[in-house]
Amino acid sequence: MRAGIAGQTIHELGGTIIEGWRVSETPTALDYDPRAASTPVYRQANIKPLRLQLSAQHWASPDIEGRWCVRPGDVVLNKLAPVRAVFVSPAAKRHPGDGNTLIVRDLSRAAGAWVALCLNQAGYERLLFLESGVLDRVGLKALAALRVPPVPSEMDGLSARLRDALDAQALVGEAMHRVRTEANECTSAAPTTTRSLRSGVFFACDALTHETWLPTATALRAEQTSLAEDLGWVAIADLASWDDRARLADAPEQARSLRLRDVGDDLFVAPADDAKEELVPSRMLARPLVPGEVLLSTLGSSFRTAYVDDDVPQNTFPADGWVRVRFRETPAAWALLLSTDALRSHAARLVVGSVQQFVPPEALRSLRVPVPPREVRDRWQRAVERHHAQRRAQDRQWAALMSEMAALFDATHRPFAEAHPRTKEAIQ
Repeated sequence: MRAGIAGQTIHELGGTIIEGWRVSETPTALDYDPRAASTPVYRQANIKPLRLQLSAQHWASPDIEGRWCVRPGDVVLNKLAPVRAVFVSPAAKRHPGDGNTLIVRDLSRAAGAWVALCLNQAGYERLLFLESGVLDRVGLKALAALRVPPVPSEMDGLSARLRDALDAQALVGEAMHRVRTEANECTSAAPTTTRSLRSGVFFACDALTHETWLPTATALRAEQTSLAEDLGWVAIADLASWDDRARLADAPEQARSLRLRDVGDDLFVAPADDAKEELVPSRMLARPLVPGEVLLSTLGSSFRTAYVDDDVPQNTFPADGWVRVRFRETPAAWALLLSTDALRSHAARLVVGSVQQFVPPEALRSLRVPVPPREVRDRWQRAVERHHAQRRAQDRQWAALMSEMAALFDATHRPFAEAHPRTKEAIQ
């Protein structure tokens, strides 16, 4: 294909290539733009194979326009390794891609999905980096010169299914975002920024305990006391029971581990693929996940929570970085409150040790949460459970669609490998 055999460039397919929004937030820089500080931008971390991974800022309505703002049908890829490409669906907000992205535009729906599929393959990444020099970085010329096989006829149907799947995922994610926003508003009375303690601060004697005399922890205890007395916030130790932290002796056959990175901002426990990762029983809690329980991360620098729904993957054991909590009622609603910005800030101030990253499991009992009315918590409970059920159904559909697209990719590229057997000999 590099020699032009039966391949087509993006230009020949009818597309154009655009660079992302190259601006700086530094006032003294030549490319300074005051809008850069407040405008949601799609960055490299948001680009995953074929779909965008969105954060809270990306659900806002776009407030700027430009050719570097994504449009439905665009293919957006990051410049730095590893290369990933997304296919933009109509439900995606039209925010700009940043300067480390390239946008392929004006392709038909089938051609755009086909190009995105190809760009997510390791072989195409190597082609893009052949002339990149020391730093693996995709350039405009390299992408413009890249050739892909003609678009298979099967892509008409597959691209329509891909678009519909991406739209459905965006709608489910946006519904969960609205619930999270409501929970954040419920905890807005608690400050998320800490004042400086360098000049010294006086605290009441009950803010000091024998557990830790660290200034940040003492300030947090004083803050929590104020929240409890003035606003009626309750310690989660009074709302839930805590499971023991016994470790697994021997890993059962086909056991999976739930790591901290397996849970995102939506409280969802996704099926983990541990095929390439050796499980260490001593680093896993003894019992598998039980529907209805809540998991709290001990990583204070990236505190997160998870709600275990009824359809959780079987034989999944939480890693020892999780703390298991059983709430007496509406567990998903309490998990939602514990995932808010205010509670993340509180957990970050409980970290101990020289590295200042992890929270002692017992210290998490002191976290305090507001107590919304029962009808509000019941509504949040239903919303989280509905989100988890929809996520699981969509993940199954996505896996089936990816399997079909991968099979089509392999079938389309097989003739090229068979026609040039000398490639393997040259590599050897």
